[in-house]
Amino acid sequence: MKLIEMERTKEYAWCCGAGGGVKEAFPDFAMWTAQERIEEVKTTGAEAIVTACPGCKGNFIEVLEQGRERIKVYDIVELVERAM
Repeated sequence: MKLIEMERTKEYAWCCGAGGGVKEAFPDFAMWTAQERIEEVKTTGAEAIVTACPGCKGNFIEVLEQGRERIKVYDIVELVERAM
């Protein structure tokens, strides 16, 4: 596995706000931010995106199901499990 960082990381990374109730209050915004992150993944050429947030994972999957991209979505714990 090769780690590829996206342009926005750490304090500059975008969050869809799933953990803070943003998806419930502003679903269009949550999906827009998830789509923007998927676009960033595509620019890196990565085959997958990894997150530690179940809400983000769900949003990424929802966005990907609407398109044709074949990007995989993993929780960080899934990668740890695969490494064991």
